[in-house]
Amino acid sequence: MISGIAISDLAFLLVAIAFFLLMIYLIPTVIQLRNTAKAIEEFLQKGKETMEGINSLVKKLDGPADDVGGMLKKIAEVALKVVHMVDMVVSQLKGAIIVLTSIIAGIEFGLKHFRKKEGDKDVRE
Repeated sequence: MISGIAISDLAFLLVAIAFFLLMIYLIPTVIQLRNTAKAIEEFLQKGKETMEGINSLVKKLDGPADDVGGMLKKIAEVALKVVHMVDMVVSQLKGAIIVLTSIIAGIEFGLKHFRKKEGDKDVRE
């Protein structure tokens, strides 16, 4: 025994001193954790306020968005009908245009050929 102190008492004293030092070193960490928790709480509060604002904005825009969506559907339907109508018109006119173009080309070729023959007669006379 060392001057009336038992080894277990000395070990307990060393453990108590170590725990005291640990607490002293943990105090800045605990303070920082408390500050971080406050900052997170403020951030979450601002996030809630922002979400409430976004929700009210979405509710305000919900009606007009439905109207725009309906208008876009109607525009798409009309565009598809126009495309279908154009296809029908082109298919109906394609044959007639080809026939008309062929006739015009034939007449033009005939007139050129006829003029050429008339021009040959003038040169021979």
